[in-house]
Amino acid sequence: MTVRFWGTRGSIPTPGRKTEKYGGNTTCLEVRAGDTVLVLDAGSGIRELGDAWMRSATGPVRATLLFTHLHWDHVQGFPFFAPAYQSGNSLTVYGEDRAAGGIRELLSSTMRGDFFPVPLSAMRASLDFRPTTDEFQIGPLRIRTFKLPHPGGCLGYRVESTDGVLVFATDCELDLAAANQEDVRANPHVRRKFQPELIQFCTGADLLIVDSQFLDEEYEARRGWGHNPVATVVDLCEQSRPKMAALFHHDPQHTDEMVSALVTDAFGRLERLGVRDMLVFAAREGVTLRVGRPRPPAKLTT
Repeated sequence: MTVRFWGTRGSIPTPGRKTEKYGGNTTCLEVRAGDTVLVLDAGSGIRELGDAWMRSATGPVRATLLFTHLHWDHVQGFPFFAPAYQSGNSLTVYGEDRAAGGIRELLSSTMRGDFFPVPLSAMRASLDFRPTTDEFQIGPLRIRTFKLPHPGGCLGYRVESTDGVLVFATDCELDLAAANQEDVRANPHVRRKFQPELIQFCTGADLLIVDSQFLDEEYEARRGWGHNPVATVVDLCEQSRPKMAALFHHDPQHTDEMVSALVTDAFGRLERLGVRDMLVFAAREGVTLRVGRPRPPAKLTT
């Protein structure tokens, strides 16, 4: 299983020289396991993903789209996803049912005349819209979902293959999932006591991609916005112990230098907590990673 980052930014696209290292496109991931292809969210990064597929395609495109939620920065690229307009392509689209309708109705509403000139009906690919469930199978991949604390709700995804586990937990304010949240609010340095279900969902991950939008000093003025400060992410990683942790959903006001400093801060805190075998890095647009258990080094021969 591999994952490629096509969009790592949160809230709004941020092109420019100050964000060119980690990227300015909003949320979009491409996951591949053999012939099975998943796309997680359709932020502005999905436009470049779609264009790349169209340039390299030697036959019909077949893929599955998984939506965490439908805030603008996670759907704004969907109307520009070129493979959806090509007859012969086949896309299965999963999203959570909401009071306003299922995933088809909700995506269609973003492409109505008042908001966008081209309707959903213009997409000529075969589109199969399905509601998410607690657990389902896509090819060889077992998919599990978990409800994350975020305004309007957000789904976390756990993707399991025979040789690796990916957990995607974007757009979450996990201080609201702490049993001792009042103590944490009074003293942000208090160790968070997360619900066992959250820790279980993340435990065993070879790669945890986690919302890390705010610096600790920024978070106090942004409580309730639905995103994590560094201290929260460190506590989650210390308790769930992924092999790799990718800090994600970079704040639109954070420059590349600020994102790099955030990673250094998180890594240092984990080391002081005794966690020295975890790779911590910032998700970076254009990077492809293998998601799997590390292989032992080859034996030296004499």
